[in-house]
Amino acid sequence: SRVIERMVEVAAATGWLWDPPRMVEAVNARESLHSTALDVGVALLHPRRPQSSILAQPFLAMGRTYQGIPFGGGGGRLTDIFFLILSTDDRGHLQTLARLSRCLGDVQFIEALRMAEDAEAAHGAIEAYEQAQFGA
Repeated sequence: SRVIERMVEVAAATGWLWDPPRMVEAVNARESLHSTALDVGVALLHPRRPQSSILAQPFLAMGRTYQGIPFGGGGGRLTDIFFLILSTDDRGHLQTLARLSRCLGDVQFIEALRMAEDAEAAHGAIEAYEQAQFGA
């Protein structure tokens, strides 16, 4: 999908993702098995298996649309926040999914992401939430 292509482009701009077409293919394959869209309007995009051979390091990319779009299941709800989880090993991948899922259980956190005016504000909202919840 176009959303996946754009998210992979954002990730590739870091220089840490070496084969964007392969990542697009891997994430599309995962989405075709079962959508990662949640009923809170957030999708947790990721390949089925960590892609260590095309990543310099694990990282997370976030994108937001100004209006929700139909994406996968999402319980019929439009999706407007997309995270792309780029892991180099299973353990790190599961830890990231678990931690992100905990954050997304908090409606105030999701609203803070939606209200962020730019990437810097979104990053700040994530850091503030992490500090408050995990002391990290």
